[in-house]
Amino acid sequence: MAVDPEVLGDVLGRLRPEVPGIQLDRWAPSVQGAVGQVVGVRDGNGSPYVLKVYPATARRRLDTEVLAQRLLGEVPGVVGPRPVGYGQLGPSAVGFLLMTRLDGVRWADRRADLDPARTTALTREVGRALRQLHRVSGRQFGDLLDDGPRRPTAWEHVVARTGELTARYLRTGGPSRLADRIRRFVEDHRQTVAACPGPVLCHNDFVDSNLLVPATGEPRLCGVVDLERASWNDPLSDLAQTRLHVRYHRPADTTALTEGYGVDGPGEHQRLDVHEVLHALAERNWIAYDRPAGWRESVAALDALLAEST
Repeated sequence: MAVDPEVLGDVLGRLRPEVPGIQLDRWAPSVQGAVGQVVGVRDGNGSPYVLKVYPATARRRLDTEVLAQRLLGEVPGVVGPRPVGYGQLGPSAVGFLLMTRLDGVRWADRRADLDPARTTALTREVGRALRQLHRVSGRQFGDLLDDGPRRPTAWEHVVARTGELTARYLRTGGPSRLADRIRRFVEDHRQTVAACPGPVLCHNDFVDSNLLVPATGEPRLCGVVDLERASWNDPLSDLAQTRLHVRYHRPADTTALTEGYGVDGPGEHQRLDVHEVLHALAERNWIAYDRPAGWRESVAALDALLAEST
């Protein structure tokens, strides 16, 4: 869905005093995001930017993304966009974020062109980059914003999430016996979950649609985008979501991912497994609720994965 032309004109007018000569250019993403819509713009000197426009209901996503981009700017070796200007329009309350434009295309857009060896090497690099991102530490688990919900320990955070996800699972037709198995599985790993040393900056969607690689030539990670879901969390929760995504595309590369990240010892592997179960449960709930094409098959496959994993 494209940005409404009238709204876009208002946003550009709001930005023009700060960014003289700002105007649209021909750049556009291959796929629009689920929350914000993005377009390419340039200033009067020809410098390229990305303009992201958020609906009025997504103000917290906007504020989270701005803060996450600033925090990511502290991380050596991981390149993300930098915020240039942001705010909200008056009566419409539409939000906007002007950010620097990164080179490259989505890994998802090149996946079909990469042979197995290069895909594995890139997956290992993604693991290393995610480890770098997790060098930014927080104080409590939960929302990135100061006024958002947070919990003091990893175990409390996981218990709350497990309760929310299993309740929704039951509401969307999930069998109670499997919900009980998931709860027992989490409880059985209480000590390993509680061993998390503390919360770090987590992207929470560190997957091929948000990771940039060069448009041609040897694939390497050259950018990380879409930080609107960032939070303070167990670093292995972030890795688990990436691993679940890798498992869908190339299961053999899950090892390269965890080796690149540096998962160490049985306790960390078990903690990683707990978080992957919760991510699979969250995805299953979303599919059962939203019902995209082929949703019944996807729900059945995720139920089978949950049963096997617990």
